[in-house]
This record gives sequence, structure tokens and C-alpha cells, in this order.
Amino acid sequence: MNKFEHIYIHWPFCRSKCYYCDFLSFCNKEDYQQKYHNVLIEQIKKFKNTKKIKTIFLGGGTPSIYPLDLLEELFFQLKSSFDLSETREITIEANPKDITKEKLEKWKELGINRLSIGVQILDDKVLKSLGRNQKVEDVINAIDIAPRYFDNISVDLILGLPNVSNINWLKTINTIVSWPIKHISVYLLTLYKGTKLDQKIKNKEIFLQNDDTISSLYLDTVTILKKNDFLQYETSNFAKKGFESIHNIAYWDRRPYLGLGLGASSFNGLNRFVNEKNLNIFLEKGQSALLEDTYREIVSKKEAFLETLMLGLRQRKGVGLQRMLYFLRDEDKTIFLNNISDLEEQGLIRLAGGRIFLTLKGILLENEVVLKLV
Repeated sequence: MNKFEHIYIHWPFCRSKCYYCDFLSFCNKEDYQQKYHNVLIEQIKKFKNTKKIKTIFLGGGTPSIYPLDLLEELFFQLKSSFDLSETREITIEANPKDITKEKLEKWKELGINRLSIGVQILDDKVLKSLGRNQKVEDVINAIDIAPRYFDNISVDLILGLPNVSNINWLKTINTIVSWPIKHISVYLLTLYKGTKLDQKIKNKEIFLQNDDTISSLYLDTVTILKKNDFLQYETSNFAKKGFESIHNIAYWDRRPYLGLGLGASSFNGLNRFVNEKNLNIFLEKGQSALLEDTYREIVSKKEAFLETLMLGLRQRKGVGLQRMLYFLRDEDKTIFLNNISDLEEQGLIRLAGGRIFLTLKGILLENEVVLKLV
């Protein structure tokens, strides 16, 4: 694992846990932060890389609560261990409530040049019902000061949240496109077992929107974003020209990357490695653990085919036909090509320039398209 150009750093601490969240994150563990940070520093020291780093992404959890003095030490070690001379994109995820002038100044000073703000929806009642630690006022304040320090700002939204009317959703979209931002991610709500939201739905305290409503709102959202020059370059991601997320594209193109921190995964182009997910064990053994000591997932040729197909189809640039045929035996190639013809006739995909693309109709039926092709 010495030929990667992208680094992900996981900060698993939060002020509160959103009811829909299934990420590896923890609340009320401030006493663990210093020790966790120390383990991250030791992990960084262990890796010798032969390539120049293109992107760094600080995710979580809530990395916007990373203490500034510790974050400064983290970046000092990153610059000492890796060649960042050609790094184009360094992103930090942020909760709007955490964004202050002091933090923005320090983040910019450290070399962070992309801010990803979790907005989700502009509705205080809905945010409160989901355990979200923010108000619309916090979002507006963040958007007011952040552009003074960052040109590359992204916001995250969640489509399909309970108790959101069609009018409120479209009002949120129309408001956000007027902001001085360059990127918008629109994720469909995923219901994870064991979360508070899952329990509330089982208890019939909250009701989800139906699929037809969500599909209609998604199509309206794509139209509004396109009219405002946010071009769709991936199923859930829209950007002004030149502001696509370089880091995320690396994931979708299955390029090698290094994951640092609790539960973070790495990929060497062939196999995947996943760090320890138990916080106490990670803190006890993390300083001495090497990447090879963590869980190793051997990606089979069939799994590589499926990943390449799914991730490629989600992107505006599609996936190369010859690249997909490379994975297949001769007898399976004919079946694959026949399936492509069927899906073209149904208006779900199109084939052009030797590449396969999902149509807008196909995006809404992505899972069915992939199942047909595999």
C-alpha cells in the first residue's frame, strides 16, 4: 500500500447523533479525542508513499469539532510524511453550527480549500425531529461567513426525509441555488436498521414519503439545479463547471486510496483493507497496527465487475463498454450485449462513443438496470 494519491481521515466524534445516522461515530467522548488523535499521528508516520497526494478528505463523524491545535499537529505530520506539493483538493466536512471565523481562518491556513457543509433541509421542525444539532439560522450564518475564506463550498441535502412537504423541499432547493456555493450533493434517505429513525417508523411516530413522490421531487431537483448551472456529474452530485469533487471521483473510478482512522477503508487497486472498528481496541492497538494487520477483503473478479459497472453508471461520463467486456467470458459477452440492447429499447440506458450511460429514467431505476446487466 505505497502507491496511493488520495487520503481519507476519519474523525468519529460528534456533539449529537442524528436519528438517521448509521456511520461509525460517537457522542460524549471528548476525553477520547486526544488519544485518538495520537493514534492518527502514529498511523500517518507508518506509511511511506511513492506518489504525490492529489486529495485529502476529513470525514466523520463531525471533523469540524476537531480541536484546532490538534488539527494543526495533524497537518504538520501529513506534510512531513507525504508529498503534498501537487495536492489539489483538501476537504473538511462541517456542521453549520461549528463554523466560526476562527475555524475558517485556521482551516484555510492549514491548506484546506474545500468546505462540505451538512445542510440536509431548511426546516427547523424537521431538523429537530431528526436530532440534527443545527437550525436554519446556523446554516444562514455559516453561508454568510464561509465564502469570505473559501471559494469551493459544497452543501449536502437529504431527499426523502419524513415530514418534508413538496413545497418545503423545492423551497430549500430554490434557496440553496442562490447561495455562493459551487457544489450540491442530494442523497436519498437510506433507512438503517437499529437507528432511532428506524425505531420511530416502526412505532408509527414518523412516516416516510412514498417512492413516486421522491422520484418526482428528484426529477424536479435535477431540472432546477441544471437551470442554475449545477451540472449533474454523478447520480447524487451536482457542481458548477470545474468544481466536481476530485476525491469522490477517485472512489468512483476505483483508484487506490489510503484510509486513516477508526473503521476507515483503503484500496490498493485490487483488494480492500478495513481498519479496526472497535474504538477501545483501536486506541489500544492502533499505534502498533499496520495496514496489513487489519481486515483484508479480497475483491473477486465478479465483485470488481459489479463495482466498476455500478460506480461507472452513476457518473455522467458513464462506463466504457470494452472495459466491462474485459471482465466477461466469451459466452457471457453475448448475453451482456443483448441486455444492453434491451435496456436501450426501454430508454433506460444509451450507448455512445463506446460508453454506456444511464438515462434520467434509468437513474430512477438504477438497481433494476444493474441487475439486468449482471
